[in-house]
Amino acid sequence: MIRRVIGTAVTAVIVVAALTLAVWFVFAWSTGATLITFRTGSMAPSMPQGTLAVSLPAQASELKPGDVVTVHRAFDGQPVTHRVVEVREAANAQSNAPLQPAQRELVLQGDDNAMPDGELYVVSEVRIVTLAFPGFGAGLQLMQSPLGLGVLLLGAGGLTVWAFWPKRDSSEAEIDEVVPAGGPPTAPESTGSALPASEAVRT
Repeated sequence: MIRRVIGTAVTAVIVVAALTLAVWFVFAWSTGATLITFRTGSMAPSMPQGTLAVSLPAQASELKPGDVVTVHRAFDGQPVTHRVVEVREAANAQSNAPLQPAQRELVLQGDDNAMPDGELYVVSEVRIVTLAFPGFGAGLQLMQSPLGLGVLLLGAGGLTVWAFWPKRDSSEAEIDEVVPAGGPPTAPESTGSALPASEAVRT
């Protein structure tokens, strides 16, 4: 009974995980969505370190203050995910001529930072955070590591084998014959009073 329940639970978890991955892959392929993990606490407390977030591509011209976006720093190309404080019309620094209409100059600041970022980000496209799940990023990083993947595969495989391993039917079990301690029973001795064949019967 316990094996049947565990087997059903393992099967349900595998099916749900497979369906979730399939839905995510279709959603990511159709919308360009990606998963990001917050490695620092600059966006705490709403998005602390270890938060897993879903981001979608967006045009800079569509942004407004309060949006949380991911951009890349100009000096090292590293991604930064902070909140939009101000959206400005970008201008060419040399001739002051307007740049492409789609480009904007963003002032960003982490929720846990006292001051806005020192760099102004001139971008035409960004990734905007739409959903955030605090704490899930640490679990995702662990599962993506070789150790996490190994433990996950071994655990799921072990549970599956244990749950579906064929169990011996009790009706087919052999029943040992109980033999008395004195050995197998012997035929009962005759209690008749037959006389020897050579003895005559006197009258």
